[in-house]
Amino acid sequence: MSTLRIRRMSGSRRGLVAIIAGSAGGQVLAMAAAPLLARIYRPADFGLLTVVAALTLTIGTVSVLRYDLAIPLPERERDAHTLVALGLTAACATVLAGAVAVLTFRDDVARIFGQPELETWLWVVPPAAAATGVVLLLNQLAIRHRRYGSIGRRNFFQSATTTAMQLTLGGAALRPGGLVLGLGLGQAMAALVLMRGAGLSDGQARAGRERRHLRDVARRYRGFPLLLAPSGLLNVLGTQLPVLLVAYWYGGSVAGWLGLTQRVIAIPAALVASAVAQVYLAEVSRAVRQQPGRCRPIFVTASRKLALFAGLTAVVLSVAAPAAFSVVFGSEWERSGTYAQALALYVAGQLMASPLSQTLVVFEQQGRQLAWDVGRVVLVAGAVSAVAAAGASSLVAVWALSVSGFVAYIASWLMALRAVTSAGRRAEAVGVAETPLVPQG
Repeated sequence: MSTLRIRRMSGSRRGLVAIIAGSAGGQVLAMAAAPLLARIYRPADFGLLTVVAALTLTIGTVSVLRYDLAIPLPERERDAHTLVALGLTAACATVLAGAVAVLTFRDDVARIFGQPELETWLWVVPPAAAATGVVLLLNQLAIRHRRYGSIGRRNFFQSATTTAMQLTLGGAALRPGGLVLGLGLGQAMAALVLMRGAGLSDGQARAGRERRHLRDVARRYRGFPLLLAPSGLLNVLGTQLPVLLVAYWYGGSVAGWLGLTQRVIAIPAALVASAVAQVYLAEVSRAVRQQPGRCRPIFVTASRKLALFAGLTAVVLSVAAPAAFSVVFGSEWERSGTYAQALALYVAGQLMASPLSQTLVVFEQQGRQLAWDVGRVVLVAGAVSAVAAAGASSLVAVWALSVSGFVAYIASWLMALRAVTSAGRRAEAVGVAETPLVPQG
């Protein structure tokens, strides 16, 4: 694409291109390395990574008390940097609390999942989770400033670092630890990339770290740690708890097959859906502050793009996944392809709804978001647990995860649509009310 054409694009489209370009580079490397990783590491090794990654993402999502979600909202730049400072403080506390928890409970965690290696490698979770939280904070700050290029570079270097370390350490016979260490180092690299250009030492940032201002902003946005932190925990549990339940009920090898499946089918989300999500968040947050009537058109436009992409992805998974996994990764991973086929419906719902799920947060409808998160955890985890407790196969459990997850995501999309529609109606009502009456005749 020529430089002239890029300059003629709208800001949101340029941002989308920048994010997709960075994501694509990293994901191409990850995809190219996946067959090698599948031959270096065993399914049980991927099972360990699956459990560690699920715990890291679960804890990391709430490690900054969801102050990250508030960063695009304040009108004053100082307030946004105050939210970053509050989140960084919480991330430091997460490392300390997590270290104590690992020292105390690592034996129990390894026993619960039937994976003795967890006792050795569980220590990676606290720092990796804190790094995940820092990435969330700085990513939202980049969204606020529309530094889409930084987000694209973060996506590239995170994937590249994770992949390179997993290959290098696996080649050096550090198994299964190479997978886990690669995950943690990738998160740390992402945080370092986003720090550049974040302005954390600028005058506004320093002013935002004043003690009195920290207290005032914490009070103003108290709904985020009080409501959205529990909601965020439930939100991530909606995706990670079923995976942990599969590992608990069916063992490390099944968790490894499912883990590789997730690693591969996550690539479409990383390439397109996450880019749409970040640009959508920036645009709709700005519209809420300046032109509430534009929220619904922004939502509908994003939904159309995502629906097309979600449908195509689901069709490809349904038709090609079983054969493709066997050919690309080897016969040992054939079951991963069957799991990918079963998850096609789930992926479609996730690609459609997840990028737009922050709509309720933007409109500060934390209560509704919490209600949806509770409902999804109950529905999805309940479906997987019921199937497993009944003695059904792991494939049936994955199908239960897929169908219940799809239903939950459709409900999320409908709730977001209702929120932007209501905002548009309110904007129209205000516009009519403020229109001056013109004398007749």
